[in-house]
Amino acid sequence: MIHSHLYVKHANTPVYDSPDVMGSPVGNLERGNWVGVLETMGDWVRVIGVHCIGWVKTIELESRPPFDLHIHQNNSHTIEYVNSID
Repeated sequence: MIHSHLYVKHANTPVYDSPDVMGSPVGNLERGNWVGVLETMGDWVRVIGVHCIGWVKTIELESRPPFDLHIHQNNSHTIEYVNSID
């Protein structure tokens, strides 16, 4: 279950398979990407994003006012999450 919603602060933010920088990378998030918070452990947050699930350092994430996330569907029916601030 998603407990809260956050946004990624920096480009190429790594996502790991465990709450440890020595863990295996499972993906990268870009600045402004939305993530849902699944759980927290110390300085780490387990998140679900559009393209991956894994652990991110808390310092790499920020909260934003509600309704800054919009959904955009293009002609090929791909759904994108678009941050209205960026």
